[in-house]
Amino acid sequence: PLAGARLRVFLRHALLTPGLDPRTRYQRFIAWVGQILRLPLATIEKVKYNGAIHRQTLTKPPIFLIGHWRSGTTHLHNLMSRDPQFGYLKFSETAMPLDMLGPKVRIARKIIDRALPETRGYDNVKLALDEPQEEEMALGNLNPIGYYSIYYLPADMAGHRDRSLFFEGVSEKEKNRFRKNYEFLIRKVHYVKEGRQLLFKNPPSTTRMEMILQLFPDAKFIHIVRNPWPVFSSTCGKFPRLFNAFAWQPFQNVDIPEYTLETYARLMRRYLEDRDRLKLPAHQLIETTYEKITADPLGEIARIYDQLKLDGKEAGLSEIGKYVGTLQDYSRNVHRIAPEHAEAIRTRWKFAFEEWSYDLTPPEDIAIS
Repeated sequence: PLAGARLRVFLRHALLTPGLDPRTRYQRFIAWVGQILRLPLATIEKVKYNGAIHRQTLTKPPIFLIGHWRSGTTHLHNLMSRDPQFGYLKFSETAMPLDMLGPKVRIARKIIDRALPETRGYDNVKLALDEPQEEEMALGNLNPIGYYSIYYLPADMAGHRDRSLFFEGVSEKEKNRFRKNYEFLIRKVHYVKEGRQLLFKNPPSTTRMEMILQLFPDAKFIHIVRNPWPVFSSTCGKFPRLFNAFAWQPFQNVDIPEYTLETYARLMRRYLEDRDRLKLPAHQLIETTYEKITADPLGEIARIYDQLKLDGKEAGLSEIGKYVGTLQDYSRNVHRIAPEHAEAIRTRWKFAFEEWSYDLTPPEDIAIS
């Protein structure tokens, strides 16, 4: 992914990061080649289009799907993005946010497509160039603060998390740069999608509602939660595959369960604090659950359209219904949780079980062993 980063961001990671793993020399070499080949083309795109992008005025408020990782954000994003009234960020665009426009895109798509696996690897969700993707990879490629750095540089996972989710230890100048890059990305997507209402999905933005509202006061949020038991097991299960694909540093000694326990607690508590403090009206914030979306996707999405006062509900549900009909063969992974981690979930995440009325007893498809 860092092959598609802004040059100064790439150089900061490639030249100023200690402890790079010799195992990743070829991976980093490919990233250097990508940077060299992209530089003149990205510069041309900047000169040719950035003026028009900065002049973009969103005609409708952007919508942000938020929630902890593995809570159903991707599934809900895939469903709602089938409504043609929405514009969304594609995988090819989030991987190379500076390279969305012009004839060079066709070449870049061919290169990325050859390297792309059929699924994300840690679940059965399809991975393809035109599938909707979260914007965090793009944000991390535009500036050095980004949650994806935990996958690239796992030696300082907690530090990257704290800077990107909570802006801890981040100067006001760095925070303003991050905010400007986020605004630029949203306006650029609006330009590329020819003025359609924008639909974003990004778990890290669960902690950024206030910042997003400073940029777009009418922004709408959909927060999705899931039973904490499968969230823990599924979150832990994704890290080895992502580290193996992305990490530039050794990752064998990372305490994945402890990182997951702490991150979930901090992110969800922050969401609850912001929700209560911001007091957004019903047409700007709605909460749903993974269980409701999977049990009755069209009924629950209709409720979302109604509460957020979104146009085109009937036409949108018709297209979403066609997509739902293709999901019959999707199978979810089965996970196991160690007894000590199960006890930590019951105690450290108790507030979440109580807030969203989940049972402290694990569901049948979660084994404690």
